[in-house]
Amino acid sequence: MRALFPESSGGTWSFTELNARRPVPGAHEVLIRLHAASLHPASRQSGNSQLPTAVAGTIADTGPAATRFRPGDEVFGLIINRAGGGYAEYALARETELALKPRELGYEAAAVTAAAGLTAWQALAAARVSGRDRVLVHDGTGGTGCFAVQLAKLRGATVIATIRSDADLDAAWGLGADQAINSSEQDFAAILGQSIDAVIETTSGRVPDSSYAVLAPGGRLVSTAGPPDAVRAARLGIQAACIIPAADALQLSELARLIAARKLMAPPGPVFPLSGEGLRSAYELQASGKARGNIAITISQQEPEL
Repeated sequence: MRALFPESSGGTWSFTELNARRPVPGAHEVLIRLHAASLHPASRQSGNSQLPTAVAGTIADTGPAATRFRPGDEVFGLIINRAGGGYAEYALARETELALKPRELGYEAAAVTAAAGLTAWQALAAARVSGRDRVLVHDGTGGTGCFAVQLAKLRGATVIATIRSDADLDAAWGLGADQAINSSEQDFAAILGQSIDAVIETTSGRVPDSSYAVLAPGGRLVSTAGPPDAVRAARLGIQAACIIPAADALQLSELARLIAARKLMAPPGPVFPLSGEGLRSAYELQASGKARGNIAITISQQEPEL
């Protein structure tokens, strides 16, 4: 099978392509014939190959003790890289890392949902968002933000989204935001005051000072992009945390149910092919901060089915 492995030197990415041996599933594992994957910004920034990768594909083989899936099942999930953090035509996964893919989603959209949907779900859970809360979602039309806005509304919260430009206004309303603020032209802290119960920060590695300023005493701040200032949060009486999404089959199944019921949508993002040039372009776009939505990698198979 084709497998491409990333290397970084001086901020420039390159990819080594190998003809690797197709992996064999262990007792409780399954082998996925991949059709799509989604970039995980934290794995790129840190070089940690053990961070999860979002994937979508079909079950090609199962281990002797694996019982949840059968060959041919369409699945999506968040898997731990077990072969050095590369991108390949096949991947091993534990059954607990996967759920059946919603029929309503293509493979690229399913991979993005496994990445951004799970991240948003777990961020809202960490922030203990409820129907009594006013929630501020930064970059509410971005990859993770668009899921956070929708899921917070499903929890009954009042949702304010920051957006990058007025061109994103219609998208924010379409996601269900109660208020949208163009943070490149408006001071959201001056507009909101200390009226926010929970902030979901998705935009950068550093939580801006203004995110602390809008939180009411006892408020919660959860970042999906970098660690907040714990000392400052404690001084202000704010609960702060940073999350990296974890595999959770039950949460994936609930996301699939909401999508099938048309209560949740996965907005499209940029798609690149599985190739050295395609991955390099995807990584450069992600690093630029200009990507609209989560980036997907489409994986065309060059070898026959099992």
